[in-house]
Amino acid sequence: MFLVPPLGRHRARRGFTLIELLVVIAIIAILGALLLPALAKARGRAQAMTCMSNSKQLATAVQMYTMDANDLFPPNPDDATTAAGYIWCAGNVGGGMPGDTRPIGAHTFDPDILRDASETLISPYIGGSVGIFKCPADPRNGLYNGSNPAMSGRTVPAARSVSMNQAVGTLDPQFNSTHSGHSGAPTIPTMGPWLTGNHYENQHNNPWATFGKSSDFQGISPSQVFLTVDESPWAINGAGLAVSAGTAKIVDFPATFHDNACGFSFCDGHAEVHKWRGNTMQLNGPPPSGATGRSVSATDPDWNWLATRTSIRVN
Repeated sequence: MFLVPPLGRHRARRGFTLIELLVVIAIIAILGALLLPALAKARGRAQAMTCMSNSKQLATAVQMYTMDANDLFPPNPDDATTAAGYIWCAGNVGGGMPGDTRPIGAHTFDPDILRDASETLISPYIGGSVGIFKCPADPRNGLYNGSNPAMSGRTVPAARSVSMNQAVGTLDPQFNSTHSGHSGAPTIPTMGPWLTGNHYENQHNNPWATFGKSSDFQGISPSQVFLTVDESPWAINGAGLAVSAGTAKIVDFPATFHDNACGFSFCDGHAEVHKWRGNTMQLNGPPPSGATGRSVSATDPDWNWLATRTSIRVN
């Protein structure tokens, strides 16, 4: 015989005790501690893949430019010029790191200059995708400083993280002679201004090779010479990365965005993410001045890797 409980009398529901709640919270915390590193690693891998894709697109754009420019690489002067027709990628994008008190560059948060085909000469070959100039791991954000009134007051990411190998590219006669100002057609191979370790000491193929056109590669394959690289957000300004191949020092610093790794494209069009072996390239603040750089051991594996993928000594 079953007894039916009287109407209106229900068994009270039992809630969680404090101890049970604490156990649940502890389990969630443990799971979070286990999952967050994996998620961060996955995010880092995704950023590295995007970075490599961006580098590949930039290399393709430069190759397309050379095909339309009688085999000449785009201009790559050592002065962050915005003069129309004289640089592959215009603008000074220095500063903007959290805690950096140095003045922000005129174009650090200005993507518009990257769309201007008269100032950024590879712009016609990227289909308006100016995002490929920025590594997704670059942490800089700031107030828009471009020319579009509709964007005024908005916070935007840094416009550019990438720079070109200063051993690659061309110069106009005036800059080649005086290292200042621009005049004439940029058809002269870059001098590779820091290749010896002293500013403007190197000249085309004297003593280090420079590459003004795709047929200039003698004794070294274009697959061994880097074209573009993500530069440290603490160091970037103009669009050229200076490398000292003759003296063991770092002049301009490649990035370490991807767990001490960095995105590169190469002159044959391929791209890769290179892992640094030590802390030579790491910056936690503004770098030493270009004249001094950071001296390293001549056996430093990271300096050697970068130097041997920048140029080759020819005399």
